[in-house]
Amino acid sequence: MILNRKLAIAVFILFLIIGSFMFIGKENEELPFIEQKTFPDDFGVSAADPLAVKVGMDVLENGGNAIDAAIAVSYVLAVVEPFGSGLGGGGGMVVVPDHDESPVFYDYLVMAPGSGNIAEGSVGVPGFVKGLEQIHEELGSMPMETLLQPAIDLAEEGFQVNSILTERLQAARKRLPVNQLEHFYPGGTAIKPGEILKQQELANTIKLIQEDGSDAFYSGEIGQEITSRVQGLEMEDLHGYTVVKNEPVKGVFNGYHIYSAPPPFAGLTLIQNLQMAELMGIEKAGSESVNFVHLLAEISKKSYESRIEYIGDLHFNHVPIRKLSSVDYAKELSSTVLFNQLSKTSNNEATPADKLDHSDTTHFVIYDEEGTMVSATHTLSNFFGSGIYTEGMFLNNQLMNFNQISSSPNFLEPRKRPRSFMAPTILAKDDKPVLGIGSPGGARIPAVISQVLILSMLYEIDFQTAIEAPRFFAEDDTLYVEEQIPDEVKAELINRGYRVVVRESPAFFGGIQGLLVDHNTNELNGGADYRRNGTWEMNN
Repeated sequence: MILNRKLAIAVFILFLIIGSFMFIGKENEELPFIEQKTFPDDFGVSAADPLAVKVGMDVLENGGNAIDAAIAVSYVLAVVEPFGSGLGGGGGMVVVPDHDESPVFYDYLVMAPGSGNIAEGSVGVPGFVKGLEQIHEELGSMPMETLLQPAIDLAEEGFQVNSILTERLQAARKRLPVNQLEHFYPGGTAIKPGEILKQQELANTIKLIQEDGSDAFYSGEIGQEITSRVQGLEMEDLHGYTVVKNEPVKGVFNGYHIYSAPPPFAGLTLIQNLQMAELMGIEKAGSESVNFVHLLAEISKKSYESRIEYIGDLHFNHVPIRKLSSVDYAKELSSTVLFNQLSKTSNNEATPADKLDHSDTTHFVIYDEEGTMVSATHTLSNFFGSGIYTEGMFLNNQLMNFNQISSSPNFLEPRKRPRSFMAPTILAKDDKPVLGIGSPGGARIPAVISQVLILSMLYEIDFQTAIEAPRFFAEDDTLYVEEQIPDEVKAELINRGYRVVVRESPAFFGGIQGLLVDHNTNELNGGADYRRNGTWEMNN
């Protein structure tokens, strides 16, 4: 349901009545559902496509765990959202296991070739297939062959196209080899909503992986086809791909532990946003709603500057994670926020990709009846990645996210992973998962996740309502807003010095997917974003 003007105004009225700005911290106020009891018997899936949600639920209902469901959902999303993720890309996954096991993060981002040069189309070595295989080997319970079958069936037998896929194909027409894509462009026109899309070539590729595992991709005929198609990628680049298993970055927000994606992902940026917002008492943000928008915009600017200064691949850079995730550092950043005027940002080392209009990528959250939660984000970078199509898949263009300035921690080097805005996240209490969340949306990802968490946890607004609330994003002096933000608020923002730009494309502002566990009532709840056709289900 699209948020109407009345709901938009209602949300912002909450900002009007709460109080005045307070540049002080506040005592942590725990929400009712953080009291830990036993895990609920419920399980659920929140994802950007109903078909992926159904497949994930089927796995859970048939005895699979959250990891099993995540594998199946990932491959199904590669079939039904070929613009947002797929075998030709990569991603990251945070897992907060049941019982006393430690949280873990898997990094299977795209990697630069060993030559240290940018390959054709900015295509990097994909990590999707190898990453999901390793995660399954370490944490899965059902046979991999079984988990891949739903994606094969959907690719082979087809599914009904939705309007989002049609719109993406229409928008990308000039970037794609339309004459090679008869199944996407029958008769030269983007396939229409309601028509059946079959992808036999993709089905064949997944079948090879089903039979031979990741070797089919990184050593076999799939890899050979990729390297023959992309100048600058060699088989030794694929052979050398490795998955990075790491600890999540950690922070504290409103009495919860935050577990998010470590560098080169943007988990630290999200943690800084949330901690600054809490320290500055954002829930008391002024007698006018414009103050909430302004304060969160300024907070995001500060964390994004920190990202540009520090964040890069951990194998090539020392990133002071403990410092950057600390409350003291959040205090330092927040001390420079200006309440009544716009700050001047210094983005001299920002890459062109830091300001690109990318809105694709996909996110999902899964929770199983044993109490394990998974939060994962996958991407091709731009929609349909590089536009290069082979073996039924589109190849990423993620190498464009590197910086060409040698002093940058994100400078291109052989076998390095580029910086990413993705921030799959789980909030926990007593090391038990309470809320999983994430979003696509390129540069907007940390900001939009922050907005939803602040509204739902500090303002105590219903989670789904917080997801539907009108969004905004600041870039220097420009403030991008959704049209549902009241006209009087836009006018006040202009008076404050912003250049206000209304973005009519809902996908620009991401697509939040989430699940939350109410340990007080032993129930599971969730939220999904209409902006990206999202949905969620649970078992009752």
